[in-house]
Amino acid sequence: MAKKLYLSAAAHAADNSTRCPGSCSENTHCRAYMDLVEKRMTEQGVEVKRGFADQTGDAALRNRVAEANAWGADLYYVAHTNAGGGRYSMTMCWKDAASKARAAVIGKHRTGVSSHKVAVRTDLYEIKGTAMPCLYDELFFHDNPEDCARFHSGGMEQMAEETVKALCEILEVPYAAPRTEQPALEAAAPRAGDQVVLNREKLYRSSVGAAAVTRTGTFYLYDGKRINGRYRVTNRKSRVGKQPLGLYVSGWVQM
Repeated sequence: MAKKLYLSAAAHAADNSTRCPGSCSENTHCRAYMDLVEKRMTEQGVEVKRGFADQTGDAALRNRVAEANAWGADLYYVAHTNAGGGRYSMTMCWKDAASKARAAVIGKHRTGVSSHKVAVRTDLYEIKGTAMPCLYDELFFHDNPEDCARFHSGGMEQMAEETVKALCEILEVPYAAPRTEQPALEAAAPRAGDQVVLNREKLYRSSVGAAAVTRTGTFYLYDGKRINGRYRVTNRKSRVGKQPLGLYVSGWVQM
C-alpha cells in the first residue's frame, strides 16, 4: 500500500513580504517550493494530498489538519520561511524522540545550507493537532537578501530535492533520482546509397577545386566516403558502388 503524505505550504492570512527579487511573498515562494516537492514525491510512488490552496489563516490550518487526520496520512509536512535575521534552516516537531529523529533526517539531507536546527514546538496548531507525525520546515530567512537570491536562483530546486530524499527515507520509500533527458543521438554518418537532392546546387568535378556544374535532381552517395569535405554521387541507385568508379560517378557534392 502506498504511503500517504500530506503537504501544507504557508498560507498566512496577512502574507509576509520578503527581500526576494521581483514580486514575491512567503506564501508565494512556499507554494512554488511545494509544487516541486509534490511532483517529485508523486513520482516516488507516494500518495500525496495538498492543503486547501484557496484558504488562508486559521481556517486553512484547521481544515488541513482535519483533512489529513480523516485521510489517515502517514506524515504531515509543512513549509514556511523565517524572519528575524538568522542564517539557517530549521525543522520543528513534537517533543518525542521519534519526531526529533525524523526532523534530524531532514537536516542530514540539507547540504545546501550552512546549518540546520531541530526545534521542539508543542504550541503550533499543525504540530499539535495532527494524528500523524508533523515536520514543520522553516526553509530559510526571507529577510536576508543573499539567501533570498540564492533560493530563487536554483536553491529552491535543490532544497526541494533534498526534502524529497529525506521524506523518502522517513517514509521508508526507495528514492529515485530525477530522470535526465537522454542526449540527442548523433546524426548517422552518410552511407552509400543515401539520397542527395540538389536544387540548382554545385556538382563538383573532383574532391578539390572550384570546378563544378549547377544541377537540380536526385543523386545517391556512391560509397559514403568523405574526402576533403565532399562525397562522390551517382545519378542512379543501381550504380552505387559499381566499378569502374570513373564510369559510374557523376561528380562530387559538398556536405
